[in-house]
Parts: sequence; structure tokens; C-alpha cells
Amino acid sequence: MHKNVLAKSVRLALISGAAAAAFASPAVFAADEDGAKVERIEVTGSRIKRSDLEGASPITTITTEDMKMEGNFTVADALRNSNLNSFGSFSERSGSSAQSQATIDLRGAGSSRTLVLIDGKRFPGSPTLGGASANLNAIPMAAVERIDILTDGASSTYGSDAIAGVVNIIMKKNYQGIEFNVGGGSRDQDGGLTSKEFSVVAGYQMDKGNITFSFDHQDRKGISDADRPYTAASMTDFNGDGEIQAYEETSGWSIYGATVAAPDFSTAQASLLCNDLEAQYGSDVFQTVKADNDWGGAGSTYCMYAFANVSYNKASTERNTVYVDANYEIAEDIEWFGRVMVTAGNSFGRYAPPAAAWNSMAADNPHNPYGEETTGYFRWVGIGTRDGNVDDYNQDYLTGLRGTISALNDAEWEFYYHHNIADNKSIGEYYLSYAGLAYNQANDIDLGSEAGINNMKTTTLTQGRATFDQYSAGIGFDAFELPGGAVAHYVGMEYFDQQYSEVYDAQSEAGLVGGSAGNSAGGDRQVWAMFYEAVLPLTDDIELNLAARYDDYSDFGDNVAPKASVRWQALDNVVVRASYSEAFRAPSLDQLYAATTFSADTGTDYPFCESAGISDADCSSKQYDTYIRANDSLGPETSKYTNLGVAWDIVDDIGVKVDYFNLKIDDVISRRTITNVMRGITLAENDTFYVKRAPNGVDGSLGRALEVGTGYGNGDKLEITGIDVALNAKFETAIGDIGFNWNNSFVLDYIQEVEGGSEAVDIAGWNGSPDYKSNFTTNYSMGDHRFSWNMSYTASTYEDDDTGHLDSWLIHNISYVYDAGNYGSLLLGVNNLTDEDPVLSSVGIYENPDLYNNYGREYRASYTLKF
Repeated sequence: MHKNVLAKSVRLALISGAAAAAFASPAVFAADEDGAKVERIEVTGSRIKRSDLEGASPITTITTEDMKMEGNFTVADALRNSNLNSFGSFSERSGSSAQSQATIDLRGAGSSRTLVLIDGKRFPGSPTLGGASANLNAIPMAAVERIDILTDGASSTYGSDAIAGVVNIIMKKNYQGIEFNVGGGSRDQDGGLTSKEFSVVAGYQMDKGNITFSFDHQDRKGISDADRPYTAASMTDFNGDGEIQAYEETSGWSIYGATVAAPDFSTAQASLLCNDLEAQYGSDVFQTVKADNDWGGAGSTYCMYAFANVSYNKASTERNTVYVDANYEIAEDIEWFGRVMVTAGNSFGRYAPPAAAWNSMAADNPHNPYGEETTGYFRWVGIGTRDGNVDDYNQDYLTGLRGTISALNDAEWEFYYHHNIADNKSIGEYYLSYAGLAYNQANDIDLGSEAGINNMKTTTLTQGRATFDQYSAGIGFDAFELPGGAVAHYVGMEYFDQQYSEVYDAQSEAGLVGGSAGNSAGGDRQVWAMFYEAVLPLTDDIELNLAARYDDYSDFGDNVAPKASVRWQALDNVVVRASYSEAFRAPSLDQLYAATTFSADTGTDYPFCESAGISDADCSSKQYDTYIRANDSLGPETSKYTNLGVAWDIVDDIGVKVDYFNLKIDDVISRRTITNVMRGITLAENDTFYVKRAPNGVDGSLGRALEVGTGYGNGDKLEITGIDVALNAKFETAIGDIGFNWNNSFVLDYIQEVEGGSEAVDIAGWNGSPDYKSNFTTNYSMGDHRFSWNMSYTASTYEDDDTGHLDSWLIHNISYVYDAGNYGSLLLGVNNLTDEDPVLSSVGIYENPDLYNNYGREYRASYTLKF
């Protein structure tokens, strides 16, 4: 199941071509420095200030101008579109308490292994995401100055979450003046105004300080499944036999309509009242469909329900953020600094009416064709669509002092306190109350009557809360001399206390709500840490960087994370770099302490298909009753990260960077997918990992999966190897300035466990794991006019493991800006110029919203006025 040598050879040829195109230019050496003193600044990945912008670790920078010109609406959009977000990341998805959230997943290593910072300070994880991953939607776009992405291990500096890298969001500070921005967008396939934005940024400079203020409003409408042909409910006779087989030839339809299983689960039949339901609601809502292949019993049928006619795919979102940054010199060598950021967000998502099993269906129930007590799979349409309203409220406060000590050669010190509160509330309307259903049955109340429906309606409530308190102090100073100059040191310590809880309503916790998923969780953790860095200039051209961090966890013992990196100025315009780091990551609080949670996960039962003679390509994915368990016996994972690179400024305005990386994580903490569990060949069944199946057929064929148990465990390993190639250039001509920026990421190997409990295999190039992503932007400016053309490319992949084929994805975004001086500037743009659909499966199904979005062509305009 490994990729063949030819596939790797092709990727290596592409890498060589991208690098060779840059290195083909003739070398021109930079002139000597003029001797002027260069200001030292703090760079992402180190607490020591330095003058060299190209350091020992690779950093990619996205400016606020880049984000706007490339058509990004939010901070999350900008990071999602990065080539470094290798396999995509979670976005605003309808139908769960996390529908308002968005994350970043560097290298495909998992969002919990990417640390998000704001101005170099940790941004805590969202309670909705288990406290492990930061919600990017809490960060205001208008207040962002730039984003630095460090693709190197940084746990020795920032802590254990920085295994795969760091995203450091630099906010606007020391701003002077006032700026207004208003804008909107319209998606071609939806019509009308589908996104709106308004922001104010203002700053006031005083003799001894500055205050910067920002208000940011963003509003984006959701997308219903019915509004896209590839997510709308459909039936297609692919084999031309005149019959439709459930799931193989249906999309957006569910067994949860009015289907009844045989008492021994050998067959399933459409309800005896399915024709009545079809007559009442229409054949585009209920319909009897053959299910010989899907159920695995000859003559089986389903009464299916077209849930995609009413469900949403993308949730609508609305956010308002107030951001304030201030600093003030309170003494000659002491400055106070502070930050306040408050974000209030709301999102709306919609699921189809509650889908829930009808357990212990009576033998004489008019739906029951078997005449014995059994189980039904029903859609409770009378209750109405399940509507989810999520309110997020994030408060972030930071205050501290910093200064210099002249007696210690102007040593720089800093102390700060950081407090964050995240309150998330999710209200779900129109769910099924099992208690109400039982009451109706016990009292012979018609389930379709107004009274019966009202008895069965219930509302769910989920309240997530996380608090984060951090104290940090450190001092940087120069001590000792080496041939290349003074040795810079930084030593510091910090303490943080993390509290997390997510509480579900009592009826949901008791399992008395149908069509609902989730259970309460909570926990706390305290961490003490000490860290040290040193920059040793061994010679004028060679710099050795050493760093180490000691963490003491209240619930997981202690650990030391070391890092060493070397920067060699091989030529005036060539930097060679190398780094090696080790890290340790403790399980997140929800992975340890969450109560057992019900979900309707989507997966593919390959063993069942194989037993039934169905090929992997024709094996349909569907939802299964899933129970997810935490694991308080989880151990920590450890990692090693190696990076080798070169940065070459070919001439003043043309440069290239090439970096090779290898990230290896042992005892990797992950939640096994239900597909992984169902296909597990050596995974021992226990209370966490199991598959409950219908009895085997009379011919010995495997019974279909009815329920799957999964959870968190320490797997074999995750190993990612690849190469990044970046090329940038700028040309000044008589007819204007032309610039381009080309960033490429090649994944050579992505080795992880696929079959539960088995040895990890290389899945680079498999479905959802593209082995190449690229982002190319060209800019042209002349006078008051600027034009930008951005191309985002995702390579083609296999469809089923290492077989089949899914198309590549190329998206074009164009922007034009006219700067009218005192009258402001106008931006006009088109995202997805050619109106490309997301990549679909071979049968036309949209399966990967993390990697491919479904917005389609979008026209946008904004106006900015500065004073």
C-alpha cells in the first residue's frame, strides 16, 4: 500500500524544477555595509532580539496588504490558503457546537500541534475545541499588521504545543491617525450581499506613549446544501440497471427516514407507511430505495429521507471585536504595556429534522413490517429542522512592564500577566425528546398531532468555558565574548493555570435526546516553566543558537525540550541554516477527562464491503452511531524536528529559500477515525475501540456495522518529511513595478497509522493528503493603480488509498486597487475567478470541506479612508 517509486520521482522532479528556476539567475553580490548601526528586533521563534531578518529557522510572513490583495476575508482565510496548511484545516461547518470555529494545521500534523501567538504571547485554546486549539475567528482582521509562520519546532521557546510550528499574529501598535474601512462581497451562486465588513482603526501618539484602538465587524452568510448541485440530495443510476441502490447511487439521502430493521438485523425494510409519507411530503423528501448491497441482505429496502434539501453546509457567522493596545513610559527605563481584545461572535447552522433510532418498536406498530419488537431508523420531520445558534464571547487581557537596566549593559527585561476567558454557548432547537416519545406512546397520543409533536420537541444547551491565567518574566543580556562578538542570553520563567469545562444539559447527558451529540467534560492543569536561550557568534559568519525549556505539569510530570540551530553566512547574500529540536506534548484536557460522547460520525466499512464483494472504490461512506471515550491513561507524545535550509538573495530584489524538514512524533496522541477502527486488523477490542455488527449472513458474509466505539490512544507514530521552496522578486520598470511571490510545499512522506493497531504507512498523495501545495501571487503597480493576481494550487490525489484519481484544484483570485489619495482607496476583486467547484469524488460527492471550499466565484469591493 506504499506509493511507487515513480510517484516520488515525479515529486522530486517538481521540487528540483522549482528550485532550479530560481537558482538559474546569475549571482550578483551585495555591496559592503555602510557601517550604520542596525536596530535589533525580536523575531518569531526566539526571545533574543537580533538584526538578521533571515535567521536559523524558516519564517514565512503574510502582511495585511497581502491578505487583502489575495482576497482573504478573515485571518482564518489567510492561513487556510497558505501552502503550509498542507491538508487543510477546520472551518465554519454547520451543525455542531464548533460551527463558529476555525483552526490552522501546519504540515498536516494537527491543529493542537500548532501554537498560535498574538504578539509573541500564547493565545489560549477554545473550550469548544477541548482547550487544545485556538479559534482564529476570535482575532480581528482589521487590527492585524502581519502574520509570521515559523515552520520549525519551537517548544524550547514557547512550550509543548509548538511541535509543528508557530503562527505569530502581530497586531497593530503605535498607530497614528484614523482609518475607516467598509466592504462587501457577493457569491455568484448565492446572489445578494453574502459578506459584509466594517472597521475603524485609530491611534493617538503622546510624548511618552501610544494608544491604538480598533473595532472590527464581519458578517458572512452560510451556504445550504441545496444551493450547490454537488451537495443537494440526488439519486443517480450509475450502472444503468434502472434501479437505485442506497448510498452507492444516492447522495444527501439517509436511512434515517422510516426504515425498520429485522429483529436479527438480517434484513431491513422500508416502513409500511413509506408510501403515505411520500404522498404527504413528496418523493423528493421520502422515497423507498433498494438496499441489497448497503444492508447486505437480499431484498432489503430503505425508506430514505433527503436531508440535504434542508441542511446547511457552511454556517453563517457574525463577529464584533474591540481591540486596544497601549504603552506608556512611566520612568526613564521602564514602560508599561497592555492589551485588551474582546470578541463577540454568533453563528447559525441547520441540520435536517432529528434522526434517531426508534428502539423497541412495538410488534403492532403500523410502521413495522416484521410483526415483532424491533428497531427503526426514523426522521422525526414533524418536529422541524434542528437549528443551532452558537454564541462565542472571548475576553483577552494582558498587562505588564518592560525596560532596560543600564548597569547591566542595557539588559532588557519584561514581566507580564495574561488573562483570557472564553465563554461559548450553543443552543440547539427542535431535537427529539425520548421521554416525550415514551409519554406519547404510553398515553396513545398521535405522534403526528400537534400535542404529540410538542411533547417530543426539546432544546439542547451546551456551555463551554475556559480560563487562562499566565505570569511570565524574563531578562535578556549580553555576557562573554566570542570571536564573532558578544554572546546574547535570555532567561525566563512562567506559570500558567488552565481551567476548562464543557457542560451539556441534563437530558442530553442522560441519553434522552435524539439527534443530539455530546457529553460534559472538564479539567484543569497548572504548568511551571523555565527557559533559556543563547546566541553564540562563533565567528563573524557562523552563529550557534541554543535553547532549552523545562516544563513541570501538575498532571503529567516534567520534561526538558532542547533545541540547537546554526546560521552560517556562507556569502554576503547566502545564508545556510540547520536546526534540531525535541519536544514533549501532554494530552489535552478533553482527551483525558471528557465523558463518553455520542456522535453520528461518517466512515467507510471496508471489511463489510470486501466480504460482500464490493470494491473499495464502490464502498460507500455513511454515518454510524459512534461513542467516543476519553482516556485518562493516555501517555505523552514526544517529537523530533530537523530542518536544513538555504536562503539566497540572488540580487537585491530577487531571493530564494529552500528548506528540507523532517518531523517525527512517537506515541502520537490521536482520536482514531471510525474507518480506522472498522478496518483495524490487529486492534484488540475493548471498552473504547469496538465494532458492533449485525449477525453474519447465512453465507458467512460479515454483518454490517451498527455501532462503533472509538476514542483517544497513543498510536505508533506520525512522520512528515518534505521540502519548502519560496521565490520572491521585484522589478522596477518604466511602465510600473512588477513583483511576484511563489511559495511551494512538497510532502515527500506522511507516515501514519491507517489500519487500527497496525504499522504506520506512507499516505502522502492519498485522498485528503496532497503531496504538493503552491501559492503564487503577482503584483503590478503604476502610480495610483495596483493589480494583483493570486493562484492557489492543490495537487491531485488518489481517491481510495493508493488507487483511483481525484483532480487537482487551481483557484484564481484577482484584485485591483485605486488609491485616490485624500479621497481614500477603492479595492475591487474577484475570488475564484473561473468559478471552480471543490474537488469531488468519482461519483460527484463533496467530501473534504477542510481542504476545498465551496464558496465559488465571489465579487468583492471595499473602500478605505485614512486621516
